[in-house]
Amino acid sequence: MSVVSTAQSEAEQQSVAKLAQEVAGKQGLSADVLYPAQDGDVAKLASQKGLDLVLASADTPQIAELAKAHPELRFSLLGDTSDPELSNVRHLVHDRARVLFIAGYLAAEANRTSNQPFTVVVKELRAADDPDWQMIMAGMHYAGRKDVPVQVPVSALDGTDAAAGQTAAGQGARPLKGLSAVLLDPLSEKAWAGLGAGGQWLIRTDEKTAALPLQDRVIAQPASLYETALEQEAELLVSGKWTGQQKVIVEGTRSYRINNASAFADAGMDVRLELIEEQLKSGAIKPDQYTAGVGQ
Repeated sequence: MSVVSTAQSEAEQQSVAKLAQEVAGKQGLSADVLYPAQDGDVAKLASQKGLDLVLASADTPQIAELAKAHPELRFSLLGDTSDPELSNVRHLVHDRARVLFIAGYLAAEANRTSNQPFTVVVKELRAADDPDWQMIMAGMHYAGRKDVPVQVPVSALDGTDAAAGQTAAGQGARPLKGLSAVLLDPLSEKAWAGLGAGGQWLIRTDEKTAALPLQDRVIAQPASLYETALEQEAELLVSGKWTGQQKVIVEGTRSYRINNASAFADAGMDVRLELIEEQLKSGAIKPDQYTAGVGQ
């Protein structure tokens, strides 16, 4: 079994190689894991004969074009939340509702010492019944906060819309507030400067691996799915059950990783979050029970 992986860190590469050997060994096969050179050019490896699977982050340069050019190869792309169009491509993602519930919880915890609500950066204002907004609010309610986060449109940060920041009720533009901000939607290049001026700690909700312009302020983001995805995809591959043109939720070991524990008042936040994630998986914590009274 021959696999191309874009895992970047040495520790992750070692873990991926070990897992590949274990999965292949169960089927009486050997495993060969290939990694792109420093330039990250996956295309140079894709031309090799006998390649079975390309396991890569969805934001790997030119990966979509490469999948189109090599219909004979199987591509498992991590973090692409769109629906795959090609029969040789699978998109592997976290459970989005769980990610947003945890994001709301972490934002509330990072904002614990502030009497202001935390900020949620959005492309457009979300209604109270928006599923994404409800999950962020549910996580906040679970953390014990009862205020309502401030929604700040990207256009209010980059100055492209003079009316940005208004709610459906006609409220005026609202600035960044609190000690933390959830990045619910992508930001424009100009918006990063506006966000930087606020000084908040940031919680990412996207599943991309590339660093953001303010990555040093990102205290938490969705965890890597590489290890779990490799085990799952390799088993499907060797059993002949791998099917393309699917978007699949992967149950990773963790949904979130803490980048900066010092941003939280609770020094044991990482351990606490691990327990919460276990309870979410087991059903002991039901996010829907915390959506009552969600406002905007």
